[in-house]
Amino acid sequence: MPTGFTSVDTLREGDPQGNRMVLKLCSRSGHEIHAIGVPQDWPSRTGPTWCYVLDSDGITLIDPGAHGSFSELEDGLQVAGYSVKDIDRVVVTHGHSDHDGSIAQLVETSDSTVWAHEMYAALINYNPWEVQNRDASPIHAEMNRVVSGNLDRRSSSYAARNRRYVDSRKGLNVEHTVEHGDRVGDVEFIYAPGHSPDELCLTFDNIVFTGDHVLPEITPHPTTKAGYSDHVSEDIPSKYSDPSRSYGLKTYMVSLKTVLDLGESYAVLPAHRLYNRGKFNFVSVNRAAEVINHHSRRLSQIVQRIDDRPTGLEDMTRGVFERRKLIGGNLFMALSEIVAHIELLQDLGDVEFTDDSKIRHTGTMEFRQFCDGLVN
Repeated sequence: MPTGFTSVDTLREGDPQGNRMVLKLCSRSGHEIHAIGVPQDWPSRTGPTWCYVLDSDGITLIDPGAHGSFSELEDGLQVAGYSVKDIDRVVVTHGHSDHDGSIAQLVETSDSTVWAHEMYAALINYNPWEVQNRDASPIHAEMNRVVSGNLDRRSSSYAARNRRYVDSRKGLNVEHTVEHGDRVGDVEFIYAPGHSPDELCLTFDNIVFTGDHVLPEITPHPTTKAGYSDHVSEDIPSKYSDPSRSYGLKTYMVSLKTVLDLGESYAVLPAHRLYNRGKFNFVSVNRAAEVINHHSRRLSQIVQRIDDRPTGLEDMTRGVFERRKLIGGNLFMALSEIVAHIELLQDLGDVEFTDDSKIRHTGTMEFRQFCDGLVN
């Protein structure tokens, strides 16, 4: 039996990735948690979004799933023994379309209230692509040059899907904004930014619901450092006016330590890959250390590639990632991941981004001490 649970019952089988699967899990203290594998509205390597239902001072739903998948959520809730109208509150772990895309339909169909981090409430009316000033630093300007400044290059279908998602959230009322340490019943909220500026994890009975913060099998994409667009900065709460509180690889890795420090007795219930390729992936918070170590290896790889040979951003990206992972819009995702790592190395003094847009190693390896300090 996986750590943290006394039983795991399959109420409905799904496909090999877990789509449409419904589970009933029993915690060590006897609490029931239902898990619903809600399919995404487009083919995705991450598989379904796992949405969770628990009773703690009312029925709580964690993430409603992707835009276009609301009927799948309704169906899964019915298998679990609930209707949409039973939901008292929906907690949004973060504002990505595969997590809160169905939020408007859920609110319209039920009497549930929306709970989310205050950064989520501040950003909800904006297209995620317009939040950051993407020319705020020389390395961001270079990244934009490489991808020709076309933010919707991943495909016209992605652009249309993103527009529908953004429009569906506009004007949504977040009745309860939460911060790190807030509670509702036996649930406690953890602010865990870095993958997204508004990411929440939730603890409940030695279980931590991690959203995209900690995932089995895959490592969540880190954000790059941010500079807010002028019109967006007016809506940012003053305590988060410094973007370094919410963005960047350093912020993400420190947030991973926050989850790791809960202790290995805590089981992880993630938003993706709970079940994949016909098997369960139950992990403890020690998975957070594995994600930290992945980024440590990537930092080392970047430093080793440049050493005494200053390297351009595009050459670095194409040298680190396999060609198949750079097709189409994936190039932007790969570039931004490399930029996130270079920004951390810059902050630690290990690399410089030169006036001629090259990455140069300064000769130090301060990142090793930083990473070791997070896991030891």
